[in-house]
This record gives sequence, structure tokens and C-alpha cells, in this order.
Amino acid sequence: MYNIITEPISWLVGVPESNVRLFLTLMIAYPIGYKYHQLYVIQNPNANRQTRNMYILGTGLALAFFFTGFDLIHSVITLATSYCICYLGDRFHNRRAGTIAVWVFNSVYLLLGYYCTASDDYDISWTTSQCVLCLRLMGFSMDYMDGENVKKEQEKELTGPHSFASDCPLQRLPEWREFLAYCYFPSAFLIGPQFSFSLYNRFLSGPYNGAKIKNSRHIAKIQQDYIVKCLSIGIAYIVVLQTVGAYYPTSYILTKEYSTQSLLQRIATYWICGKMVYVKYIGVWLLTEGASTCFGITYQENEGATGKHKFSGLANSKPLEFELMTSVEHLIPTFNINTNLWIKQYVFKRLRFLGNKNLSQIGSLTFLAIWHGLHFGYFETFFLEFSFIFVERILRKRLYTPIIKPLINQNKHFLYFWKLIAWITATTCLSYAMVGFDLLTLPRCIQAHNSVYWYAHVAVAVFFGLHLSFGERGLHSQNK
Repeated sequence: MYNIITEPISWLVGVPESNVRLFLTLMIAYPIGYKYHQLYVIQNPNANRQTRNMYILGTGLALAFFFTGFDLIHSVITLATSYCICYLGDRFHNRRAGTIAVWVFNSVYLLLGYYCTASDDYDISWTTSQCVLCLRLMGFSMDYMDGENVKKEQEKELTGPHSFASDCPLQRLPEWREFLAYCYFPSAFLIGPQFSFSLYNRFLSGPYNGAKIKNSRHIAKIQQDYIVKCLSIGIAYIVVLQTVGAYYPTSYILTKEYSTQSLLQRIATYWICGKMVYVKYIGVWLLTEGASTCFGITYQENEGATGKHKFSGLANSKPLEFELMTSVEHLIPTFNINTNLWIKQYVFKRLRFLGNKNLSQIGSLTFLAIWHGLHFGYFETFFLEFSFIFVERILRKRLYTPIIKPLINQNKHFLYFWKLIAWITATTCLSYAMVGFDLLTLPRCIQAHNSVYWYAHVAVAVFFGLHLSFGERGLHSQNK
């Protein structure tokens, strides 16, 4: 459908229309959040929850329609169906059956959407926001199921992450309009972040999630500074993507020009191409975090022992920690944070019946791969992530603890050298895995890996084979 706003901009800047539409949707959330702050935090902080909710619902629906057009009907169908299923599950005193039905319905609907719209490239369409909604509805249904066993509402200190605190279980089905507004939250419906309905419920209770603010000007200054921080760093990432990333898309690895480079050049280019995929995601997540901060829903009151007020409650990435990571495991708490928390809350913990954390992790990563789509690249990326983490743990026991750590204790300067090696290794592994995530198809992934002789795959196989060859006896002898 021709869009009189985004098509001319796309023509002028030379960027695909769908990319322009996504970027504008993220940016329009800023003035919406600013206006909310002016109306319901500064001018009328005592506005009732219905008034606040209708603002969120109206602006959220308008923004969703701007992004998806009449394809908005897909989200409306899944929302209405999921809500009705939860209602019927409660009426028939079987919320568990309702939750299963919600999971099955949303999974099938999303996968059919992927099948009908998929191409060999990454597509920005109604399925982009639908995959975020899919997780939101699944998590909501599970919270509603958990609420069946909550006897009484009790005032208690919130524990756990801001997005999924200890008050997640829902005793009663929320009012329909609040449920709609929660799902269409202007700054979060498109690419996240994920958060529970209980957080949205607290958000409606008053400014800054109902917290008692003594110095509102001081809090507003902290909020403003955090918005500027997210916006400026996010734009910096987008600029890098549109400059460096324009010269090094993952598709460049499939060109003749790339194949003529030396092996060392190909590996370096491979690293840059994979890195640019991370840059893309971190950039847009920072933009949406800044917009969410405008509404105040990200506010954390007196977090930690320092008693400082923070607005990082829904941060989906930690750029500095991510860029300096020295372990593949650092990816989980620094990249796509709230989705990882969602997986931990609703998948990983629920697989404890398997009796093995590795099996639970495999199950969680498989779910994530299927949720992203049906392409081979998604499954390979998550398989590699699990393999890298598994090999890291082996090396930590066999190499770091018995050999490297004593050297660091003897010479502190060796620590910096080791951290450099660890950083190069971790970032190389993660960039390698992300190339397949962006190339998607099996033939493309094979061609890309052939160009660098499958070095990460080979390294994983070699280290795992050596681990099996030495066995536990070798490990215990080294630890002695």
C-alpha cells in the first residue's frame, strides 16, 4: 500500500520504505510519550486510570495502524481470540487449558504469517510487530494461569526484574480496554521491550508507576538525561549502521569481490558484517527505550543499596557491557535483555521437569528460533550460541582455572592481555553466529561458511572432541 509519508522519504534518502516506516514509528513514540508526561505527570498527576489508559490505547492503535495499515486486523484477531480463551478458561475452571490454547493459537497464527509473507530476505511487515505481540499474549495467559493459585492480594515488596516482578500472577482478567492498551503500548508494541501486565497496571496507578515522589524536578531531570542518553547513543548506532553497515551488509559475503580477498581479509570482513547485525538491533532498542522512558514506565524507585532513582527498568541492551564482553555468556544479560527474561520466566523455568539445565536451555533456544521464523539461519545461530557457551564452560574448567588464573594472580598485567584475547574470541564467535541469522537460508549460510572454512564450527567440534577424549579423569587430575 502506497504511503504518502514514507514513500517520498524513502525515495529521497535511498532507504527501503519499510525501514523508513519502522524508524518513523519508533520516533513518533517520543512526542506521544512527551505529551503523556505533560498531561498526566505535570498538569494533571491525579488523572484517573481510565483517562490514562484511553490515551495509551488511542495513540497506540493509531501508531500501530501507521505501521501495519489494514494488516492491523491480524493483531486484533489474535488479541480478541486470546482474551476470549482466557475468559472461557476461567469460566470452565481450567485456566491451564486456556493457557495451552493461547500458546497453540498464537504460535500457529504467527508461523502461518511467516509462511505467507516470507522471502529470502529479512522482511519488515505486520509479522514484525506480531511476533512481539505473540510473546506478550503467551506471557499474559501464563500469568493469568498462575494467578488462579494466588489466594489473596497482599502488599509486599516487589522482587525480580522490573519487567517481570513478583506480582506477575493475575487473579482476575483485566478490563478489556486495559488489556488492549497494554498490548498496543506506543513505544513497545513494535519491537518490544517485553513486560508484564502487572507493570502496566502499576503504570496506570499514577506518575512513575505510582511511586511517591518527593522531589519531582530532580526526578524529571534524571528522566530527561536518560532519554537524551538513549536517543543519542541509539542514533549513533543507526549512523554506524547506515555508513559502515551500508558497505558491509551480510550479503557482501556472497559477492565475487569478497571471494577474491585473502583468508585473513575475509575473516575480518566476516566479523564486521556480523557485528553490523548487532549494531542494527542495539540501535533500534535504544531508540525504543528512550521513548518508553518518556512515559515513565521504565522508572525504578530507589533501586539498589545506593537509593538512586533510575529509568533503566526496561533496558533491552547494555551497549558498553556488550561492546566490552569477554565471554559469550555475557550476551544474555547485555543483549535483548527483556526477551531473555521472558524466556527465563515462561519457558526455561517451566522446563525444570526435564531435570537438566542444558536440556532446558536447548528447549528455550529452540523456542526462540521457532519464534523468529522458519529459516535455517535462526536455528543455526541459536545452536551456535549454545555450543559456544558449552565450550566456554569446558575451557573455563580445563584452561582458565588451572592455568590462566594462577598466571593472573602472579602478574596482574597478564590480566589485561587475557581480557583482550577473551574479547577477541567472544566477539568473533558471536559475529560468526550472527551472519547466518541475517542471511537466513541454508544455501546462503553454506556459501558464507565455506568462504571462511567453517572455522567456528570446526573449533567447537575440536574442543568438544578433546573434552570427550580426556574425560572427567583428565579434568580432575588438572584440578589437583
